[in-house]
Amino acid sequence: MGYMAIMTILIIIAGIAVMIVITAINSNKNLISLLISSFGEPPSDLDYELVSIKMYSHYKKAKTPDDELQIDDTTWNDLDMDKIFKRINVCLTSVGEEYLYNCLQEIQFNPKQLAERERAINFFTEHPTERLIVQKRLSKVGKKNYNGLPSLIFNTDIKLLKYPILYTILYLLPLLGACIAFINITASIVCIFMSFVINTIVYYRTKMKIDVEIPAISYFASIVHCGGRLCKIKNIGSLTAMTEIRKYYSIFKPLESKIPTMGSQYQFDFTGLMEYGKILALSDIRKYNKVLKGITRHSNEFHAFYKAIGEIDLALSVSSFRKSLPGSCAPEFHDENKIEFTELFHPLILTPVTNTGEIKNDSIITGSNASGKSTFIKALAVNGILAQTIFTCAAKKFKAKLSLIITSMALRDDVSGGDSYFIVEVKSLKRILDLLGKYPCNCYIDEILRGTNTIERIGASAAVLEYLHTRDCICVAATHDIELTNILADKFDNYHFSEQVNDNGVTFDYKLKPGAAKTRNAIKLLQFMDFDTEIIDRAEKLTLQYDQNKAW
Repeated sequence: MGYMAIMTILIIIAGIAVMIVITAINSNKNLISLLISSFGEPPSDLDYELVSIKMYSHYKKAKTPDDELQIDDTTWNDLDMDKIFKRINVCLTSVGEEYLYNCLQEIQFNPKQLAERERAINFFTEHPTERLIVQKRLSKVGKKNYNGLPSLIFNTDIKLLKYPILYTILYLLPLLGACIAFINITASIVCIFMSFVINTIVYYRTKMKIDVEIPAISYFASIVHCGGRLCKIKNIGSLTAMTEIRKYYSIFKPLESKIPTMGSQYQFDFTGLMEYGKILALSDIRKYNKVLKGITRHSNEFHAFYKAIGEIDLALSVSSFRKSLPGSCAPEFHDENKIEFTELFHPLILTPVTNTGEIKNDSIITGSNASGKSTFIKALAVNGILAQTIFTCAAKKFKAKLSLIITSMALRDDVSGGDSYFIVEVKSLKRILDLLGKYPCNCYIDEILRGTNTIERIGASAAVLEYLHTRDCICVAATHDIELTNILADKFDNYHFSEQVNDNGVTFDYKLKPGAAKTRNAIKLLQFMDFDTEIIDRAEKLTLQYDQNKAW
């Protein structure tokens, strides 16, 4: 080969190397720019499925099915907590997403744990340089749907291959055949050939069983590698989560080099020969079992390592969430059945109207249709959950008692179960009553027992609310039944939302006001929606008749 040809090849190689370096530099710059610009902004991608993200929570609940300190499904659905999660979630790893989702379901009664979470959130808020470094390292791990880590945490033992000694014996057979060559070359060739045939069959049959687990092991390796890189960052070591990561990284670091690749295509080249050698030695299968055995032996430590990585990612996400809100605060806790709030709002509303006040007793919220009473009690409930999970509230101030949050709101008929709307309501209220006495509770009820007739609804509703008043809880109920404000006047405080009605329509200020509602707007709304005047006139006449006689 001539001098010019060699120089041409070297120039091409150098050019490719330069392009690779430039691409890496530009990619790094783009990543930094994206991380900086997106921090403190509401997440742009809300259109993703949650089944994969729920897997950690699913496995964890299966291990602790009777944990009553979890937000139950009824409350979760009442408050659209999936949407709340998506509004908060800007996690950079699947571990962070899974951990955040689960944390939103677990009410904390331990102020020290919440205080430590606050310390991490504040650290990343106040140290943008360290925050960016951590974000970059977490982003290298990325997200992987159905990554399999929750299964590795809770069910690792069932994934182990049986009879591992068999794979060791099969691995030694070719070596035995090579040794026999010094005695009998024919026997040696037969032994090696038979080993290859047997090991190939075993390899592919075993590969079919464990192929589905390889992505989980690969993502496990990425998380372990990320933990090692996080340990090298200065100034974040004092965080409890980093102490946990350093503690457990040393346990799992040796497993990084044992991650199997399980390639599926082989060619007759040098690489192909190496792959055939891996088949003959069953190396990937033996590596797989070693990794799984290492995780199984230290399953509690791996769970703690997983949670520590998740805690770091959660703290970053919550720090960004706080900045993205019109206002936020860290909650305060006291021992009274009282909720104090300043400029409180619902975090899903883009341009919210805030409310300031205090709920110092069980309370009934009345008001016209669409006046804001349901949104208000949802804002109280959601912020109660956020206070005791991510230590963050959509308010200037939020102070409450550490309590279990439980609701009965957005109910519907259970067609598959054969339950009517009223039966669903009764079951929903019963689950609240069953928890009273076990834990302090904050109960939020919207339109209590609306599924039955007026007379029995008011009687039964008053009885249920009176019972709740005697228990260790704060009960806030929104209702259209003004009668309840009179029946329970000596037990429940009254608040209301109102509207302004004029010839141009109905306007709402969405502000909480003391006292029971004195106005109604249902017929006026029918009029503004251009219902026939015959309907409007008849509705007004019947309403006036009822007001005068308390009967139709």
